Order: sequence, then C-alpha cells, then structure tokens
Amino acid sequence: MYATDSTTPARLTSAARESPAQLFERYAPRALRAEARVTRVGPSPTGAMHIGGVYAALVSERIAHQSNGVFFLRIEDTDKKREVAGAVELIIASLAAFDIRVDEGEFASGEQRGAYGPYRQSQRMHIYHAFARQLLEEGKAYACFATPEELEAVRAEQTRVGAAPGYYGQWALWRDRSEADVCRAIDAGVPHVIRIRAPSPASGRVELHDVIRGTLSFPENDLDTVLLKADGLPTYHFAHVVDDHLMGTTDVIRGEEWLSSVPIHLQLFDYLGWNVPRFAHISTIMRMDGDSRRKLSKRKDPEASVNFYAEQGYPHEAVIEYLLNLADPQLEAWRATHPLDPVELFTIDMSHMSRSGALFDLKKVDNLSKEQIARLSVDELFERGLTWAAAHDPAFAAHLNADPDYTRRVLGIDRTPGKVRKDVAKWSDLQGEIGYFFDEIFQDLAGAISAKRDSVPLETARSAVEQVAAEFDDRLTRDAWLAWMRGVVTQHGFAESQKAYKQNPAAFKGHFGDVAAVLRLLLTARERSPDLYDVMRAMGRERVARRLSLQFQT
Repeated sequence: MYATDSTTPARLTSAARESPAQLFERYAPRALRAEARVTRVGPSPTGAMHIGGVYAALVSERIAHQSNGVFFLRIEDTDKKREVAGAVELIIASLAAFDIRVDEGEFASGEQRGAYGPYRQSQRMHIYHAFARQLLEEGKAYACFATPEELEAVRAEQTRVGAAPGYYGQWALWRDRSEADVCRAIDAGVPHVIRIRAPSPASGRVELHDVIRGTLSFPENDLDTVLLKADGLPTYHFAHVVDDHLMGTTDVIRGEEWLSSVPIHLQLFDYLGWNVPRFAHISTIMRMDGDSRRKLSKRKDPEASVNFYAEQGYPHEAVIEYLLNLADPQLEAWRATHPLDPVELFTIDMSHMSRSGALFDLKKVDNLSKEQIARLSVDELFERGLTWAAAHDPAFAAHLNADPDYTRRVLGIDRTPGKVRKDVAKWSDLQGEIGYFFDEIFQDLAGAISAKRDSVPLETARSAVEQVAAEFDDRLTRDAWLAWMRGVVTQHGFAESQKAYKQNPAAFKGHFGDVAAVLRLLLTARERSPDLYDVMRAMGRERVARRLSLQFQT
C-alpha cells in the first residue's frame, strides 16, 4: 500500500494521461434502448483467422443487430512478439467476406470509426495505466520487480514442497515490499509488472450466470495475476475488463477456453466497482476423427482456416447459414418453413447453443452450398463464378469471359424452375462440371475419349454420328430434335428405343441410347453429362460439327 500522497503509483503508470473520471466523461454510456445489445469481436493479429473466430464473431454480430444494438471490432494486439504483419487486414477482410457487418472499429481503409476508440488495444495504453494507477492507489494492485530467475526459483521450491503453483500469498515476492524498496527498484530501472493483490488466503467462491451454460460456480481467484506487463501493455485479463466497461459492451461472447479465467475477471470488475456484463462461453468447434471428437485444428484441418473457403470458392451465404445452424439448431426447422428468406431474419437464441462442442461437418456445408448455388440466377452464377476464378484460377476465368453469352448458355443448362442440377458446391467445382464446353480445356480431356472407346459402339455408330455432324440444327426445339434423332438412328440401323431393341435385338445394330452415348463421349469426353439436347444446343452447330468430325479423325 502506497502512502496517500505518494507519487509512486504515478511513476509506475507514467503513460496515463487522464484520470478515470475524465475517461468516464469521454466514454459516456451509449444511448441505446434497454433491449439493445452491444457485442464485440476481439481477435489477435497473430495469423490467419480460425473458422471458430468467424463463428464467435457471427454469433456476436447477430445478437447485436437482431436487437438493434451495436457490434464492434477491437484488435487485441498487446502480444507484440506474436503479431504477424498483415494480420489486421486479413481479419477485416475475413469478416467482410462472411458479411459480418461491423458498426465500429477499424475498417479496410485503415480508418477507425466510432466514438469509443481507439479500437486497437496497443493504442489504448494510457487508458489501462489510468485504471492500474487507481488500483495501485487503493492497494488493490502492486508493482512486482521479480526477475525470471527468481520466478523460476519460486516454481522449483513449490514443486519441492508440494505447494500449488503460482504467484500468490507467501510466494509473492513483492506483495508486501516497502514503498522504499519499490522506489529504489524504479530508480535503478529494474523492469516491473503490475499485479492484482488477490485475497490471500482465498476460500470463497464466485458465481457467474452464463447465457449458454447457466449458473457456474468457481473458486475465488487467489493468484496475483499480472495486469500490466513489463512493456507497459496490458494482459488480456485487464484489457478486456477495462475496454468492455468503457465501450459499453453488454454481452461478452467468447470461447470456452476463457472459462478458467472467469474468477480473475469477476475479481477485476469487483475491484474497479463495475457491473459485470452478460457472459456467454461458446463451445469449441469439433470434428470427428475416427470414432472420437477433437478440436478443429488449423494445422490438421484445412477447413479450420477462413482462407480455405475463399480458395475453394464456397458461397459465403452457405457457410454463414451452416455456422448459424451450429449456433442454434432451430434454424433448420425455420428454414423448412422459410425456404427463400434471408437467414438474417432468423432470430438466434444463445440458450440453444451446445455446451459440449459444436460438431463441424464439411459435407453439410457442401449440401448447403449446393442449395445456395442452385438458387442463383444464370447472371449471378456467371458473375460470381467469374469473380472467384479471376482471383484463384485466371486461366479458367479467361475461358469464362472469352464469350460471356456462350458461358451463360452453358450455365443455364438444367436450371428450369423446380428442376435444378445441384452438382456445384463451390466455385472450384465449376471447371470440373462445365470445363469440357470450352475447346482448349476439351482438348486436354480428349485423351479420356481414347481410354473409353471400348465402352461405346464408336465404329458401329460412325455413320449416324457423321450425319449428326453434318445436319444438326441448334434451332430445333427439344421435341423436333428428338424426332430428328430418331430418324437418324433408325436410318443407320439402330432401334429408336431400348424397348424396341430388346424385342428383336438381331434386327438392329443397337438402340438410340447407344448412339447418344457415342455422341456424349465425343462431345464432352464424359460418359455422363446433362441432357444431350441441352449440351448440343448450348455448344451450337459449328462446335458440335467440329468436335464430332475431329474425333473420328483421331
């Protein structure tokens, strides 16, 4: 405890520029309706964003906006040793890619918008120092000059005598040192941290009503946890308490890994005399590994990184809907009765969230993506597919954009209302599904025709195919084309149907389906494709004639 008129707290927190009272005046309470929620996402710029971070941000954003509240982005960049260049820009881009609308914080331009900034914790050091000074003056915190070697010696002795590990009570070397000792250490330039003065011994318990988990009980914190590090920046424990109070956060939505830190956080709110916001601790996203569950890992699982979804070309709407399904399983029932409504109209209830771990299933993301893509118009398909390809597959983008009208015809195949093919789950699937329509890509696939020649009656159907090459008219309606094709196949010794062929197989070379199989292989280098009429009509007379003629020359 420092003397009432001591200058020591000020010397220990020299970055402070304002008093707590002045800060409260500057950061006035938000003028919002009682039901409005203020939430935030606070990522650290230490690398690529995890899909779990997007999940927490998405839930936070929906809780705020469905209540007409505020959602803000706070960059928690106090761990300078682990900070990665460009990570802030990646965080901002990741949130934007998933349509997570930020009201306040840092934006792509580098501009910070909002009345409660700065929105980077490294730029708020003067604020943390002001409240650390208050705690020092009130005897609720103290300066610690223990060296790494001294701390290691404490840990070794605790192990030797079987004491609980940590910096507390009798093991807290600077907890009860005199102010004179502190001043001498300051004068000597010895590095120091600021620690909370926790109760010692602590035998009580603290409770938290978690929105997801209900009432939780914890042992009271008895560790003299670091609040300000030797570089003057705060730990997460101190920074989040100060920031969430000044920024008016009503709901702290974060991962369950922070549950063990609840006692120190509640203690800090109590020491500072502030009301505790609502807390909701989200379960970790899991995946099945054989018969057991494990955490989704960026090291082991590509789908754990948000970059994966951009690179693969998943529609962000599908990923958002899947994550919201993980958050509130009642979304599935809502979707059944609101098949075309935007998911933003669904109201999340966090009490429905899993307490045991949300199980991530990429196959379900694929299924939602197929549904999402199936709902797009041909123009939307073209624009979004081209946008993805321009960024991730420029060569394919060039094919798509060489003749936009032709590409749109191709994309329009099997997109009649009520009958839409659902083969594409992500934009990276597109080349595999329609690439053969483009001549340069088709040439690379032509080897597949040779490999499959024995699977169709190529030579037997040659004369029929040559007539198709010479006479196909892409202006024919479906019924007229079908009638014309039946005439071609019967003229060349094939039955007009499989049924007719089965009744008298000796009378025919084969049936209509055999000729169609040859045409399909020669035109697409595939044994399966959309309806042959649609394929030929989209390709057009000249392309059909050229492909059929060329294949018989090889």
